[in-house]
Amino acid sequence: APVSGETIASLHCMDIYMPPQQQQRQDQQQQQRQNQQQQQASRSLCVVAGYSSGYLRIYSMYGHLMTTHRFHPQPLIRIRQRMPAHANSALTAGEMRYAAEDTEEVCLTYADGTVVSVDGRSLYLALRLCLSEALDGGAEEPVFQYKKWSFELNEPLVSDAVSYGPSVHRDPLAALARSALTSSPPMSDATARFLVAPQHGDAAFGVFMTSEHAATSVSAVDIAGRVAARVTGAVLHMARSYFWRSSGTPSGGGLSDAGSAPNSSEAGTTVPCTFAVRDSPRKVLDISLAPAAYGLAALTDSLGRILLFDLESCEAVQMLKGQRGSQCAWLESGNGPVGRRRMFVVVYTSRRGTVEVFELGSLGQAFASVYIGPGWRLVQCPEQPLGGSLPVGPVGRAGRRAVLPVPTKCILMGSKGEMACIDIPVQ
Repeated sequence: APVSGETIASLHCMDIYMPPQQQQRQDQQQQQRQNQQQQQASRSLCVVAGYSSGYLRIYSMYGHLMTTHRFHPQPLIRIRQRMPAHANSALTAGEMRYAAEDTEEVCLTYADGTVVSVDGRSLYLALRLCLSEALDGGAEEPVFQYKKWSFELNEPLVSDAVSYGPSVHRDPLAALARSALTSSPPMSDATARFLVAPQHGDAAFGVFMTSEHAATSVSAVDIAGRVAARVTGAVLHMARSYFWRSSGTPSGGGLSDAGSAPNSSEAGTTVPCTFAVRDSPRKVLDISLAPAAYGLAALTDSLGRILLFDLESCEAVQMLKGQRGSQCAWLESGNGPVGRRRMFVVVYTSRRGTVEVFELGSLGQAFASVYIGPGWRLVQCPEQPLGGSLPVGPVGRAGRRAVLPVPTKCILMGSKGEMACIDIPVQ
């Protein structure tokens, strides 16, 4: 039930990968399959809402509540979906590049700086099960795997915080040598990395890293995801029949408490600060991550500047000035592998009502500029649906991604629901 006085603090539109139905030989059966596929596809879009009470609620596109969880009792201010690096850095279509510790995740940021990383595999399977049961007329309450993180801050209040996954490139020998000389976690061996923008103190923002593994809540859905490496209908049938009883509680021996509600007051794993930019009175207000293959973030600050930050080297790449009150997003132009695309930073300044597009590598002058008026919201679009980076195909063979990553896009949303698309023609 809704909490009295709670308000919506964040929203995120999430598409869920739905495998295509197999073709039928007979025309009538084929038409039935296509109708069923369209029906399922229309229900694969979900609305994820974060509330001031700390609750996370996921709705179908028709407004049906699919699940609700309260991981932390503070306002949930940001909801992000992050794809692993291998999902964006393939050089050829369908090529798989795995980082053993990196998977899809949904990152939840709370006002006190706590971050909850929901495992994308388990969430995907949970929502697929929920959608499948909804089609059959009886959805069950899904549970999934998550990790909870907190940061070493003088005052627990942040403007933004985001996870950008484990270290992409690892060098065990170099990491061992560095660990003998310093107590800080080695950058090349980090299991989790975060950008955090505190509201108080003299730090504009900080990089927090750890080489430890956070405590994980293990759920029946997660076990089903481990058993089923391939996203097929048989997998969902197995998971539904084995892990859910008619009462809605998970079964399977040794996991009797897997369906219990998470303890929202439990403390998260503390992550130390590895690198901080101290430039008072500058304060970072918003963090916008580029696709993982680029390893960049755009940071807007209180002095009207936009800083491009290299996540791997922890160095500032370039700074844009005169952008007070701006919003940032990323835009790719072109098709094919990442190396053949052009990357742009899109900046919308509401008080001027202008949209400016800067090409990466030549930020000194705007590539394009247009007046659209005040009152819009710049929204970053995901490159893939949830579950899109999972392998599909026969078990035992070289897998391919369920959905190939598309060039990242962004849109403008108006206060009355109108939408304006931003696109750069391929040249």
